[in-house]
Amino acid sequence: MINYYLNQTATWHCVTGQNEYGEPVTSSKTIKVRWEGKRRLVRDNQGREAVSEARVFCIEPVKPGDKLEYAGREWPVIAVSTIPGLDGNESHREVAI
Repeated sequence: MINYYLNQTATWHCVTGQNEYGEPVTSSKTIKVRWEGKRRLVRDNQGREAVSEARVFCIEPVKPGDKLEYAGREWPVIAVSTIPGLDGNESHREVAI
């Protein structure tokens, strides 16, 4: 159902591990999203308050620590909520960036 509304694209920079220096290793993939620029206060995965500049809807397994590139800018993922469908399975994710 959500797929109809995912009419924008972003590049997802997913953290896949660490190199020998402890730096994050990422892979990139273009994904379909619904981008809504709206500032709001959210909590990150450690419970700290942070200001989110936008919320993004997608079906990919985006997680905190990843980055989304949209409109020529990279945005760090602050928090992610999974949204269940009517069947009880995950329908999509709401990402705060």
